[in-house]
Amino acid sequence: MIELDTTTYFSKEANAAFWSVSQFKEFNRCEAAGMAEAMGQYRREETDALLIGSYVDAYFSGSRALDEFCERHQDEMFTKKGDLYAKFKDANTMINAIECQPLMMNYLTGDKQVIQTAELFGVPWKIKMDVYMPDARIVDLKTVKDFGDVWDPEYGRRSWVEYWGYDIQGAIYQKVVEKNTGKKLPFFLAAVTKEKVPDVKVVEIPQHVLDAALAMVDAKIERFDLIKNGDVEPIRCESCDYCKRTKVLNAPEVYEIKEAE
Repeated sequence: MIELDTTTYFSKEANAAFWSVSQFKEFNRCEAAGMAEAMGQYRREETDALLIGSYVDAYFSGSRALDEFCERHQDEMFTKKGDLYAKFKDANTMINAIECQPLMMNYLTGDKQVIQTAELFGVPWKIKMDVYMPDARIVDLKTVKDFGDVWDPEYGRRSWVEYWGYDIQGAIYQKVVEKNTGKKLPFFLAAVTKEKVPDVKVVEIPQHVLDAALAMVDAKIERFDLIKNGDVEPIRCESCDYCKRTKVLNAPEVYEIKEAE
């Protein structure tokens, strides 16, 4: 099986060989899109939100990681005059908000960008932890719009933690580490908002929430893995960008008037 390091972790080969939290969440949103992405046939657009999150992540991962990020994204970061674009100036404001919080900086202290693998539920998984303290905790750094609830068409109002699947991430990270070390470490989010005046939080996800998320993964991963291996046809959601991009109309639909509830 492929050897994982910082250069191979996100490769097509690694994504085919291992499950990751992001891959599981993509399959959970849309099986067809998840399959296409796993096979390298589709790639989600790198939005400003993802780019800013990666920049903040690189900053707190050390000077080498930051230098590598800036080198890869020079055109997106700097104007022709060499000035930072406004969105990265906003990111620096977020960074300053974090650095002003001794508690948050303490939780961001530890081994950075630690890769581990393990077999869970009969399939191989890979994880890359933002901050790992082997005898204390696992911490992931998040940049989010705000800390308010988010509307989910399927489930209604949900907390930002569960809407973005951070409970799933914590559950898998914790289980992989436990499988490798025998230690069940608590999982924390160190989060900063993208508001004009950034807000900050350190959030511990309770064990019962992690256990529930892990049980959900256990219930779904067998089908998802069969899809990934080509044994089961994926279901299309018909609403994500991938499904809209690959949509084929076969017949007109009949318009129906919906009665007010």
